[in-house]
Amino acid sequence: MLRRKMLRDIKANFAQFFSILLLSLIAMWCYTGFQANVIGGNKARSEYENSTNFADGWIFGAAFSDEQAAEVAGVSGINDVQLRRESLGKADEEFNTAEMYCYFQRDNSVTIPKTIEGEDFDPEDTDGVWLFSRFAETWDISVGDSFTVHVMGLDITKEIKGLVVTPEYEFACASTDTDSDFHNIGFVYLSPDVLPEDMRVSNEIIFTCEGDALDYEDGIAEALNNEYAYLADRNSIRGWYQLSDELSQHDSFSYIFSFVFVAIALLVIITTMKRMITQQRTQIGTLNALGMKKRKILLHYLSYSFILSLTGCIIGIILGVLTFGKLMVNMFSRFYTLPGWKPGYSYKSFIVAALLILICTGTSYLSCRQILKIHPSEALRPAASKTAKPCIFEKLPFWNKLSFNTRYNLRDISRSKMRAFMGVFGTCMGMMLMNIGLGAFDTVDYVRDWYFHDIQNYEYQVILNDSCTIEQAEELKIETGGELVAMEAISIAASDRPNSDSIISCKLAVTEGEQLYCVSDEDLNTRPIPEGTVALTMKQADKLGLSEGDNVYWKTASDVEWHENRIGLISRHPNITGITMLRDDYEAGGMTFSPNMLVSKNDCSSAADKEYVSAVHSMKDLIEAFDKMMEIMDLLVYFMVIFSALMIIIVLYNSGNLSFNEREKEFATLKVLGFKSSAIRRLLSTQNLWLSMLGVICGLPLGRIPLQAMMDSNGDAIDWPCFISPFSYVIAAVFVMTVSVLVSFMFSRRIKKIDMVEVLKGME
Repeated sequence: MLRRKMLRDIKANFAQFFSILLLSLIAMWCYTGFQANVIGGNKARSEYENSTNFADGWIFGAAFSDEQAAEVAGVSGINDVQLRRESLGKADEEFNTAEMYCYFQRDNSVTIPKTIEGEDFDPEDTDGVWLFSRFAETWDISVGDSFTVHVMGLDITKEIKGLVVTPEYEFACASTDTDSDFHNIGFVYLSPDVLPEDMRVSNEIIFTCEGDALDYEDGIAEALNNEYAYLADRNSIRGWYQLSDELSQHDSFSYIFSFVFVAIALLVIITTMKRMITQQRTQIGTLNALGMKKRKILLHYLSYSFILSLTGCIIGIILGVLTFGKLMVNMFSRFYTLPGWKPGYSYKSFIVAALLILICTGTSYLSCRQILKIHPSEALRPAASKTAKPCIFEKLPFWNKLSFNTRYNLRDISRSKMRAFMGVFGTCMGMMLMNIGLGAFDTVDYVRDWYFHDIQNYEYQVILNDSCTIEQAEELKIETGGELVAMEAISIAASDRPNSDSIISCKLAVTEGEQLYCVSDEDLNTRPIPEGTVALTMKQADKLGLSEGDNVYWKTASDVEWHENRIGLISRHPNITGITMLRDDYEAGGMTFSPNMLVSKNDCSSAADKEYVSAVHSMKDLIEAFDKMMEIMDLLVYFMVIFSALMIIIVLYNSGNLSFNEREKEFATLKVLGFKSSAIRRLLSTQNLWLSMLGVICGLPLGRIPLQAMMDSNGDAIDWPCFISPFSYVIAAVFVMTVSVLVSFMFSRRIKKIDMVEVLKGME
C-alpha cells in the first residue's frame, strides 16, 4: 500500500523528486569522475615509479667520481646510488631543433627508463640511442631509424634501439612553451662511451632512500665534504611535481563541485518534504487512526529521499567512472606521460555516496519529524491556519505606497523563508560557476595578451644552438636589430647556507635590457630592471619570504659558491619562474654570457639558414601553439558552464514550482476576485525575478576568488592572474534572468487551468 502511495506521490511531485535524483546523480558524477582520474593516476604512478626504481633524491654538482658515489651509498638509509651526466642538447632542424635532454650513464639501477617499444636501455651499447616515445610518436620516428642529437658541441648520430619513458618526464615542457608540446621537447639515453674521454664527467648522483631525501642532507654533505651544488627531492623536479599538482587540483574539485550540488539537493529536500507533510496531514492521521505506527509512517516518508538519493548516487558512480572519468584520463593523457593510466575507483566513492544518502535522509527527517508530534484526532482535521503576522517589510515607512504586487510578494517571501533562500542560494552558486567558466575563457585571452604582447615584445624568436659563439650571436644581433637572451637552470635561496627544503629550482634569464624580452611587475606592467639588481618572480619570493630590497642567493648546477644579488623588482611571468637580470650585471659578477636565444621585431626568417641557429619561430606560430594547448582548458570550461546552467534551471524551476503549489489556493481566490491569469503570472514571475536578481548580485563577486584558487592550484611553476571581463558578468546575469523569465512562462498554462471550484472546495 505504502509502495503504491510512494509512486503516486512521486508522480504528483515529479519535478521536485526528479531534481533530488538529478542533483544526487550530478554530485556523485562530479566526485567519481574527478576521483576516477586521481585514483587511476596515483595507482598508475605507484606501479610506474616502483617498476623503474624512481629516484628519491638528486645531488647536483660540477663533477662526481665513483668514489664519491660510493661515499653517498654508505650513508645510512640510502639504498641505490647511480652516477650520470645530464646535458641539454638539440635535435636536428627537421625536428624543429627541439630541446633534447641527454642522459649519459654507465649504470641502469635508478630511474630505469621504461621501454615502450624496442630493446631495453643498454649502457654498454655505443651504437644505439634510446628516445622519448612521445617525441617519436609526434614526429613519426620508429625503432631502427637514425637519430642525431647536438650536445656539448658534438653531433651524435646513432640508431634508435628503443623508445622509452621515465617518471622524470611525466610532464615535459620546452623552455619556450607554456605547456606540453611534444614537437619541442624530448630526451635520450646514451652510453657515456659515445663521448670523448675528457667529457665523461658525471654531474649528478641520483639515489633512492627510506623516507624524505632531504632528511639525509647532513650525511650527504659530510660524505661529499660539501663539494656539491645542492640536493633536491621529487618536489623539485617539475616533470614529476606538475602532475602531482594537477591530480591534487582534481581531488579538490571533486569535493567542491559535489558540495555545491549536494547543498542545492538538501534545500530541495527540505522544501519538498515539508510541503508534502503539510499537504498530507489528513492522510497521515488516517493511517495512524487505522493502527499504523508513527515510526512506520515516518520511515515511509524518509524512504522518498533515501531511494531517490540512492538511485542518483548509484547512477552517478557508474557514469562518473565510465564517462567523465574516462574523458578526463583521455584528455590529460595528451599532456602527461603515464603508462597504464586509466579510470580508477576505490571504497571512498561508496563512503561518500553513503554519506550523501545519509545527509539527504537526515535532512528529510528534520522536515518529517513533525509527524511524531501530531495526535491522530488532530491530524484528521485540517491544520489550523497560521496566524497572519505583520512581516518585517511592513515596518518600512513607504509600505503603503508600494503596489499590491510588491506587497503580496514581500509577504510571501517573509512567510516562506526557506523557499526564498533556496532560490537565492542556488542562483548564487550557479552564477558563481558560470563566472568561473566564462572567466576561464577571459583568463586565457588575458594571459595570451600579457605574455605575447607585453612580456614578449617582439615578432620573431631565434633559438641558438650550443655551437654558437658570442661573436656570431653579436653579429646576428646587429643584422636583425634584436636582443640576446641567455637562460639556464639555477637554484635560489634566501641565504648562502640554506637547508635543502628552502632551496627552489627555477630559471635564470639574462637580458640586455632592450625591452624586447620584458619583465612585468606585480601589477602586470612592464618595467625595466634597476641596474645592479635582479627581478625575482612573485611566487618564489613569497615562498622564500623575500621582498623588494632583500638579497637573494643563487647558483647553477656547476657552481659551488652562492651568488648574491639585491632584489630590485618583484616580477610575474605565466610559466617561467626564477630570476631575471641584466647582462652587464651578470658579466660584472665574473660570469660568461652565453646567449641561447635572440628576439627581434624584424623578420628573422633568413637566420634559419645559419649553421649556429637551431630554429626560428614567429609570434604567429607561438600563439597558434599556445591556443592548441589551451584546448584542454576549453573542455573544462564547457563542463563548468553546462553544469552551472543546469543548476540554475533546476533551482529556478523548483522554486517556481513550489511557489505555485503552495499558493495555488491563493491564486484560485484571486481568480474568484476577478484577477486575470496574466496578472497572477506577474505575481509569480515578479518573485522569481527578485530572487534571481538577488542571487545574481550575491554571486557576482564569488567567481574571481575560486577561479584564482583554481589557477594557483597548478603549482608554483604557473602564475596565471585570473580575469573576468564585465561582458562575462553581463552574459552570466542575462542568462540567469532569462531562465527566470522562461520558468515563469512555464507556469502560465497551469495558472490558466486552475480549477477554482475544486481548489476552493479543498479549503473548506
